[in-house]
Formats: sequence, structure tokens, C-alpha cells
Amino acid sequence: MRVSERFHSLQGEGRLTGTPMFFIRAQGCAVKCPIREVCDQPESLTFKGGEVFAPEQLAAQALAAVGPGGWVCLTGGEPVEQDDFAAVVNACRNRSLRVNLQTSGMRAMDARVDWCTVSPKAPADALVVRAADELKVVYTGQSIDTLLAYHRTVSARDYFLQPCWRDGGCNQADTLEAVLALNRSGARFAFTAQWHKHLGVH
Repeated sequence: MRVSERFHSLQGEGRLTGTPMFFIRAQGCAVKCPIREVCDQPESLTFKGGEVFAPEQLAAQALAAVGPGGWVCLTGGEPVEQDDFAAVVNACRNRSLRVNLQTSGMRAMDARVDWCTVSPKAPADALVVRAADELKVVYTGQSIDTLLAYHRTVSARDYFLQPCWRDGGCNQADTLEAVLALNRSGARFAFTAQWHKHLGVH
């Protein structure tokens, strides 16, 4: 897998917030992000650069960091666009590691993960992944109808709305209002955030 970076930290978003994880950030993403003019991980967008690791190498590094039964987060970029995505997942799970995939939902998966997080970068009707453990939408002022469309389209255990972090701040108050409005409409969204940025950790 071509990797932008690897690091050991805490998951800062969604249901698994606070969980220690070994993060593997895939290099390359073909999705044009509508959320920010400048991606918050621009170094991971191109399919050139980074370092290439064999699946077993990445699994061994993860195991050394989090131990048996620990968590690996495959994020990006877009991990599913990597040719050896399934091989990396299988190498991790064969070492008794649990895998959290963070994906835009624009491409079908060819491997079974332990926790799938869909963070959509396209309208609901364009998503290929229609079932996940959690749906996490970054809020930039989308209409309630747009957010409800994600709720109707993706079957998930948990639905989250997250402020958009820009230049050290975020639209927290507006996101909270949108969460309350969604719940009044019957869509059980909860608030999450990039808590790791508030804590000042990677």
C-alpha cells in the first residue's frame, strides 16, 4: 500500500472516540472534496509520493503499536482505492487486529472490516456504500433535506454530524443547531468533533 503517514494516537471522531489506534493514511484520493477548498490532508491526495509497504509490514507495525486485539485505522486519502486494500485488511485481521475503515463511500469494498465509517464527499444518491457502522457528515451548512437524504440512503448503527475544522476553529454552534433540527425531524444524529484537534494531539 502506498502510505502518506503512519502514527499511533487516539481516534478523535465518532463512536470510537478515545480508542487507541495505529493510523495508516493511504496516499491518493480521486474524489473531489466539496467540503473544503483546501483538503485538511492535501499531502495525501496525489497517488505519487509517500512510501510503499507490503501488507504484512503494515500489520506488523500496527501490532507492535497497539498489541493483539488493538485497532488499526485505515484512512486517507482513500484506502479503498489502493489495489492491495483487501490484502492489508486481511493481514491485520490475521494478526488479531481490528480494522476501522474511514471511507468516502464512493467505491465498493472488497474486504470485511470491523468498523466502517462513511464520511460522504458526494450527494447521497452518488454513494456506492449504502451500509456502514457509522455515517459521519462534516457540516458546512448543508440543508436539513440534504442531511436527511444521507440518513435515508445509508443504513448505519450511528449517525454523526461533525463541525468543519478550519484554521484552528470550527462551526460548532451551527453544527449543534443542525443536530437538534435533525432530531426534531426524526433522524437520530449525534454530535461529534475532531476531538484530537481540541486536545492538541496528532
